[in-house]
Amino acid sequence: MEYLKIEGSEMNKIKIGEIPVIVVEPRENGKVRNTIIFYHGWGSCKENQIFRANIFASYGYRVLLPDAKFHGERDTHELDFEDEVVSANYLLRVIMHNIEESPSLFNYVKENYPGSKIAVAGHSMGAITAGGLYGFKKDLDMAFVYNGINDWGAVVDWLNEYRDEKNTKYEVFRVDEFFLDMNPMNAPYLFKDRPIVLYNGEDDDVINPKGQEGFYKVLEKEYENKDLLDFRKFEKVPHDVSTDMLEESIKFAKNIAKF
Repeated sequence: MEYLKIEGSEMNKIKIGEIPVIVVEPRENGKVRNTIIFYHGWGSCKENQIFRANIFASYGYRVLLPDAKFHGERDTHELDFEDEVVSANYLLRVIMHNIEESPSLFNYVKENYPGSKIAVAGHSMGAITAGGLYGFKKDLDMAFVYNGINDWGAVVDWLNEYRDEKNTKYEVFRVDEFFLDMNPMNAPYLFKDRPIVLYNGEDDDVINPKGQEGFYKVLEKEYENKDLLDFRKFEKVPHDVSTDMLEESIKFAKNIAKF
């Protein structure tokens, strides 16, 4: 299948360690502003983010699109992504794996594009990943968080509704412990006055935007410069990244975050 790209962009498939990655960037290197690592959602893959990456590239950004474990080229288990029990048992494992292997991506950017600022971004599962990474890694310059929830305690509670405790493997609950211990909701000071967009669809029936709104209200108390914290619910937008979300976040990146 061919994927759309703009005439001024260049797209290359590479491998960073064990991670299959697509790099989308402006064809003219002199026009590259900075680098965004964009994480896809549950049941998706890097290819499905190419159109979004092209939009970022048209504004001068280099975008790295990695495949998450069990997804895209790494789909070795053939998971039924529509099965709620499968999601409940594997979703957090995939996010944790994203976090564990993220240093490979960051090091690749630093080695191959010296001087480039780095942002993390993502949709849904990828947004949960990006929000967590942004808190953990203080030298990241911005985060684009679309249709996510970074109250990880609420995520664990939500997934537990679909689990059969007797038949759930012990490792699953060990992963839960990691997410409860590392919950960004409990460490809002890690985000203080760091630029971040938290954009959710008002009509999202997968991740309730009220969950992210709760995270925003906790963060807001930490920020002295509240211009750097941008939470919005977009009217009539379901569980998707709308063009309005992309436009407003790029405006924020260029004008407010200076990214």
